[in-house]
Amino acid sequence: MVFGPSAPAISRSTIVHDPFDEEAFDEILPKAAGLRLLLAECEIPLAQQLAFDLFCSFYKYFVKLRSPAEIAPECRGHRDLLSRALELREHEKLRAFTRLKPPETALATELVLDALLEEMKRTPPAAEDTGAAEEARDSSSESARGVTTQRLREVMKDAREDLQSVTELVAAWSSGPGQETRLPAELKLRLMRDVVRNPRLRMIALLFGRYRRLGLRERTLPAMRASQEVVDFIQGGDVARALAGELSSFAMEEREDLFYAKVVTHSLLIYELWRREEEPRAVYLCIDNSGSMAGEKEVWAKASALALAHLALAEDRPVEVVLFGDAADPLRVVSMRPEDNVSTRLEKLLDVASYFLGGGTDFVKPLSHVLDALEMGHHTGSDLLFVSDGLCPIPEDFVRRFREAKARYDLRMTSVLIGEEPLALGEISDTVHRLDEALQAGEALAAHFASAFLERGHEPLHATRAPLRPGRGTPLLFDHFLPADDES
Repeated sequence: MVFGPSAPAISRSTIVHDPFDEEAFDEILPKAAGLRLLLAECEIPLAQQLAFDLFCSFYKYFVKLRSPAEIAPECRGHRDLLSRALELREHEKLRAFTRLKPPETALATELVLDALLEEMKRTPPAAEDTGAAEEARDSSSESARGVTTQRLREVMKDAREDLQSVTELVAAWSSGPGQETRLPAELKLRLMRDVVRNPRLRMIALLFGRYRRLGLRERTLPAMRASQEVVDFIQGGDVARALAGELSSFAMEEREDLFYAKVVTHSLLIYELWRREEEPRAVYLCIDNSGSMAGEKEVWAKASALALAHLALAEDRPVEVVLFGDAADPLRVVSMRPEDNVSTRLEKLLDVASYFLGGGTDFVKPLSHVLDALEMGHHTGSDLLFVSDGLCPIPEDFVRRFREAKARYDLRMTSVLIGEEPLALGEISDTVHRLDEALQAGEALAAHFASAFLERGHEPLHATRAPLRPGRGTPLLFDHFLPADDES
């Protein structure tokens, strides 16, 4: 008989895990086509074990490493790699998007593992003779140790940026206002991977999230809008519509908790507003897809258009995206409706983001399509955004027809010219913005669309040449209760 404590169990996993973690990995792996293909084609030994360790480090709520004595010798290099990763802020930031979320964790594991395996292939093995299986495993362990901390930090940062942009894009377009839609894991993984693995779609997703957040900030308006009037007082949780007497509690320290309690329980006294416009204004987004738009200009235009479309749909406004090129090219018309289901929304989103024509530019064809849509639907009250970087003559008879239709159907047109003078578009547009080729004012202009295009289109605006400054244009109703800044 042997007395004393038993020797620690030897494991190839460097992360302390339980059967539930193994079950989560086994369930998501068949649905993660990219991760499964990466492991199948990998020639580095113990790659699947490294994948499982990475999965656990992203997925588990609390992460704990095993002691070196508990780990098989061929996997101790993995422990060194994971130990350094867990100390990085980039790893913790990445976990904010993956913790307890199998689809997001699987995509993060694929992105990080792919980069690490490429780095390990470039790391020379420590042993000269790698013919034996045991020496090959030792070589794999040494290659994992050879990945520098700086490179590890870069890999985690890139994965976090990609995951943040794609999760925000999919979440925004897969649910309606005030509701959450849980997509099937396989569908969600496929959509996220299609965006992340396509450089153009990845950049559109990144800019979409930024422009959407800026647009939401710009949409913060006072309680009584020009298009609304007070009809009654009701209870609710909308702070922007709260009565001044309720907001006074916000400025009093002893009553601040009461104010927050009323917000949470939706028991604030707020204005009940009646909207004068019974039908929401339709939105048309005409985006130039000619060859000269390829690159950053196309990415900016589509990211801005998708952010604008998302804000419009949230207000029950129908949106039609018109992608145009030369007169001989067919128009790609994507109609988006507030009542579209999740799969339809995401399909239309990817259609707009991935479609590209090339070729020349013709303005008359997309504008004629908008006029035909207005005349067929007899819909009064619409907004049109026209984005292009080219010059195109517009016949005088069409200019007259377009102006008459604008007055008849209350069409408000905003044009954006990239690197060119307005010329013909200036004759038919209510507002013209110019951007230089470097798109220096592009971010501010995308944020400006949320208020100037969607809400304040009736105001006369002139050509914008100076860069716009993003920010909240209209203060909240309770801002005057806050202490004023000391004037110098």
